[in-house]
Amino acid sequence: MTRLLVILGTLLVLPGCDDDSTAPTSPQRIPTPPPDPGPGPVPPEVAAWVEANALPFDGTHLSLPHADIGFLRDLVGDARIVALGENTHGTRDFFEMKARILRFLVEEMGFNTFAIEATWPESRLVDDYVRTGEGDPARLLAGLYFWTWNTESVLEMIEWMRDHNESGGDVGFHGFDMQYPGLAFQNVLDYLGEVDPESVAGFTSLVDCLQLYSNRVGGRFPNDRYGDLSATYRAECGQSLSEANDLLLANREAYEAASGEDAFAVALQSMRVAFQYHLMITGHQGRDESMAENTEWIMRRIGPEGRMVLWAHNYHVSDQRYAQGSYLKETFGDDIVVLAFTHERGSFTAYSRNAGGRQPWNLDSPLAESVEHYLSAASAPQFILDLRGVDENTPGGSWLTEPRQTRSIGCCYEQDEPENYWYSERMTELYDLIAHFERTGPTTVLPFYLASFDTDAPGGR
Repeated sequence: MTRLLVILGTLLVLPGCDDDSTAPTSPQRIPTPPPDPGPGPVPPEVAAWVEANALPFDGTHLSLPHADIGFLRDLVGDARIVALGENTHGTRDFFEMKARILRFLVEEMGFNTFAIEATWPESRLVDDYVRTGEGDPARLLAGLYFWTWNTESVLEMIEWMRDHNESGGDVGFHGFDMQYPGLAFQNVLDYLGEVDPESVAGFTSLVDCLQLYSNRVGGRFPNDRYGDLSATYRAECGQSLSEANDLLLANREAYEAASGEDAFAVALQSMRVAFQYHLMITGHQGRDESMAENTEWIMRRIGPEGRMVLWAHNYHVSDQRYAQGSYLKETFGDDIVVLAFTHERGSFTAYSRNAGGRQPWNLDSPLAESVEHYLSAASAPQFILDLRGVDENTPGGSWLTEPRQTRSIGCCYEQDEPENYWYSERMTELYDLIAHFERTGPTTVLPFYLASFDTDAPGGR
């Protein structure tokens, strides 16, 4: 019954990354930008190095044959995680190429796990679909609450995963985010109702301090938010939640005997995900650290032979301090390969407060001497570049080791604030590979079945 409610709940809300939400908007024509002279020529030695080291590929669609991206075998090697970034959450070409890379890694290199920057409990429903065919994939995708993923490209990827499994494959779908504790709590209560019904009332009394402020079916939170409560209340609630977790652990042997180790592990992780929401709101553990923790939980589940394709924003996959990728690098070292995505020109989908909704936007021109400007020197319209081995002594490539402006947009965009979307980064310190596109287009966002959504959309990436 809980799963049915979650699926039906997709009728209610439309959040995106970092609890973003926006009403669906009708397709809008992208304004034709005025002529743009661009940032000027790239230094010859830089252009020569980029041209010599670029690994071009023919296109992005999932259905393309593997031959032109065969170089991924050497780039990935024996790594167990390939983390795929994106510098906007609304670029169709990025999404298509990520799905294409997933297919290659599954079919050619034995990868068996996909994990995305989306809610952990609800993603398990998508996993049920790709493994069994149970449910409506479009509604299950909408049930992740993130408008950013609710696109034609991601749905097509999910349907490919189902086809692959139906043909004898074995690839799973996972989420590692923790911003919605509602279903996580319900999972634990449902579990206790099966293995220890007499404990449900006592457990509920321990978790109600947060559960009362959790999202309901569909993702929508009550008007009174947990983050608005007093620090004293939240501190006491944290203690109560810890007691609830201890209650599960104290009965572990009996519960595992009744349900099996796997079901208990899922219930315990559900409790942890709900507690992570408390930790995020109180500032005791950041979202990225929790996402890394959940990713590591998934990796333990798939075992030492399992291999994962991970999907998130460039920031999250990067080795920047306190980003999800930095925690994963600490744990997995060379067993994780990080691929950032950048683009020079084109358009993307994003939410704008000032414009009052979600729509396509044109990219502003790359800044002079930015990462995107220098990568534009390649003759190929799209390519992958290996940054490993590049250092300050690399002729024509040393610029990648220096602080340099690069674009980062995420879910939301204000056209009159272009300076807010460029950051100074040393690319070789943050990423192993870069996929660069000369021109990209916007994602096509799918309907959420009803138009009664929240219209406020906080920023974030």
